[in-house]
Amino acid sequence: MKAIQENDLVLIIHKDKKYLKRVMPDKSFHGKGGVINFPDLIGMNFGIRYLQYDLYEPTMEDIIMYGLARETQIVFPKDSFFIPFKLNLKHGSRVFEAGTGSGALTYMFSHTVGPEGTVVSLEKEERHFRNAKKNIERFLPWKNVEMHNQDIMSFSGEAFDAAFIDVREPWIYLEKVRSFLKESGSVGMIVPTANQVSDILKEFHKGFGNVEVLEIMMRKYKTVAERVRPEDRMVAHTGYLLFGRKLTGGQPKAGNDDVESGETMYIESEE
Repeated sequence: MKAIQENDLVLIIHKDKKYLKRVMPDKSFHGKGGVINFPDLIGMNFGIRYLQYDLYEPTMEDIIMYGLARETQIVFPKDSFFIPFKLNLKHGSRVFEAGTGSGALTYMFSHTVGPEGTVVSLEKEERHFRNAKKNIERFLPWKNVEMHNQDIMSFSGEAFDAAFIDVREPWIYLEKVRSFLKESGSVGMIVPTANQVSDILKEFHKGFGNVEVLEIMMRKYKTVAERVRPEDRMVAHTGYLLFGRKLTGGQPKAGNDDVESGETMYIESEE
């Protein structure tokens, strides 16, 4: 069993309220379930009921939802936990992120690629950059994130396994981001509206294949055995996700009735 140590993060739950706090020797937590003096917790195990509170070791989701200070709308965990899977990220991967925002997805990427990997994240707005940098420095247990306060078009990089674009007009940067990717590398994007999806698709088939558009919805249920039913509110549409993979060489194959309008198929070039 893992004991709570000084400077550890702890998730405090009282009824339906959750709080993420750091255990500091000179601090305490005041809530409707009583006062927790943090020095009293040191040496106790996570996963206990203390006074009227349940105390847990925080998960990545807890840190993203209750820890990170937000200057911008974050990529919700229901999306951010799926994105690394679609980008084929693993320990040691190099991933490029355009649009750090508050750093929630940056945090997720960092954990996915591990200490051996690298996350390079760009944020153009200085205020958002400063906030995200504080979030990353406060909550990441290792240093595998390179943060830059600059525009995508002014960045020079290469040999990334994957890239993710979270900006207002991602189609503008597709060609630039493509130049950063390894052969067959994956790229993803998130946008809130369908007309943005249309604008992306007009450019996406130029140099990318295996294109997908999807969205993820999540509905939680009440956990009362006598009346199991959906929660009154749900996190439904948060954004459209788009994914594709870099294609190199070949010729666009025209005149194929099986290809929908705007879609490009590639055939190998003849030697």
